[in-house]
Amino acid sequence: MKLRRATADRLTYEIIDGAIRAARALEPSTDTFQEAEIPSVQSPALRVLVVEDEALIRGALVLGLRQEGLDVAEAGDAASCRAAMKSSRFDAVVLDLGLPDADGVKLAAELCAGPRPGLIVVTRRAEMGARIEALDVGADDYLVKPVHYPELAARIRSVVRRRGHPGRRKVQLGAWLVDLEARTATADALSAGLTRGEFDILARLADAEGRVVSRDDLLEVISRNPQDSDPRSVDMLVSRLRRKLGQVASHDELIATAPGYGYRLNGASDAAG
Repeated sequence: MKLRRATADRLTYEIIDGAIRAARALEPSTDTFQEAEIPSVQSPALRVLVVEDEALIRGALVLGLRQEGLDVAEAGDAASCRAAMKSSRFDAVVLDLGLPDADGVKLAAELCAGPRPGLIVVTRRAEMGARIEALDVGADDYLVKPVHYPELAARIRSVVRRRGHPGRRKVQLGAWLVDLEARTATADALSAGLTRGEFDILARLADAEGRVVSRDDLLEVISRNPQDSDPRSVDMLVSRLRRKLGQVASHDELIATAPGYGYRLNGASDAAG
């Protein structure tokens, strides 16, 4: 039964993979446009750990996500997952609940304890009880197999945008110490006095670790309904941030503009403590 199920899953993933390849062959290349839009910026790929015990499905997921531009590592059981988490830093984990050496929900709860990467459950368990249990212990998203690789990659990126990069709690930005947990920006005894929206923008830029963050991403951070919000509100908040941070250092050195695209931080680094 397990062999027949694995064979069926393999055929499903091969069909999906073939459809993806065929669709991409018909799409016009966007490389020239991207290079013209932000020629000096190339964001590193998000680092993802796929935890799946069935080798055929694990291989299909790894291949599919790599084709979507993600940097993917893999683990076949809970023990390998724990070892990978100790030795490397990941932006997100894709977790199957049916592992041979641990209860998947308990492992999800373990992964969600403390600062951690985004967690997306990908499983055969379609019943509502399983969904609720996984989400209640901290999973950020839940998908039922088989999955569509572009959708899974998009959900991973969305989770990472919402959560930010794990483990980065304090950032030194010029003379400013930005505490992402306390939500403060201070320089000696001076506080920047940032509003919620201003700090949300600053935190998202800090999470990006020098990469450009698009205006659309920043709008999603500050608004509950990005589709109904004015993108110029992002520019307004960045302008106010520059003015407040400029009390201590040249604001132009701290927040750089990628014309027609977004913003990034200059010279931000992890701070001790």
